[in-house]
Amino acid sequence: MSNSSGQQTSSSSISISNYILLPILSLTDIFAVAYIIIVLSRSTLRNNKLNWFTINICLTSILQSTAMLQSTLRQLFDLSTVFSCRLLTYISVVGASQIMYSHVVTAISRFLAIVYANKHVFRSTPCALLFIFSGWLIGFVIVIPYVIIDGFGCSSPTNETFLPYYTITVLLIIPATSVSICNTLIFLFVRQSSRRVHTEAGRANPINTRDLRLIKTMIVTFVVFFSGWAPLFIEQTFISMISVSKTVDQVFQVLPSISMLVDVLLLIYTNQPMRTYLWQLVKRQRQPPAQTTVK
Repeated sequence: MSNSSGQQTSSSSISISNYILLPILSLTDIFAVAYIIIVLSRSTLRNNKLNWFTINICLTSILQSTAMLQSTLRQLFDLSTVFSCRLLTYISVVGASQIMYSHVVTAISRFLAIVYANKHVFRSTPCALLFIFSGWLIGFVIVIPYVIIDGFGCSSPTNETFLPYYTITVLLIIPATSVSICNTLIFLFVRQSSRRVHTEAGRANPINTRDLRLIKTMIVTFVVFFSGWAPLFIEQTFISMISVSKTVDQVFQVLPSISMLVDVLLLIYTNQPMRTYLWQLVKRQRQPPAQTTVK
């Protein structure tokens, strides 16, 4: 995402940040695609419906990193495009929106599945897919103002006071609040359930361990993604009130891509069955080929 401040940044500093972005964004796409392929190709991973939420995070990461990658390449090689500035700005924002709301719908889905565990519908695969579809729909619709108003990607942005505040509200404040509320209610419910289990002999713990593991993973990935994007959004919102050096601005431009790469790597690392599968592949590659003796 480019800087909305309209500040003139030297070509050398732009090139430095873009050259840093190229390998980071490329690795994000590679690891995210690899994660999706492995999950879909392994029946043990594919049959776990919770993995569909992590696949969704990877898909949204691919969308955003690819959009940022093509923008970076256009700047590096000074390529022209037939698309309008509004559409290009929309594409650059919609990926971040998709990632944010994919975390929101995951948090809401897990809240309903845990708190209302006796209702099978909240644990069904169709319900999970419905939540994922809802996240994509919200992600596309919520940033429509960038299609009808000149934003930071245009040479003469209009309504500068509206769009930055709208963006920080719908892409940071609302998702962070929603995720925080859902996860707080989940952990309060888990705590109360654990106390009831200890006081009622012979009662099984109703909390699914895989649900809690997914929630912890989603909290970490959301915090990482939020931390990577918040400085840039805050800078774009309050640029008229604060002074940011070129070096700090370039760091803010790179942080979002780093957060996406870290998130994808976290999804791979925290998925125990996938980690086991990858380790087996590594051990298999390290084993020397069997030698045949000729008599």
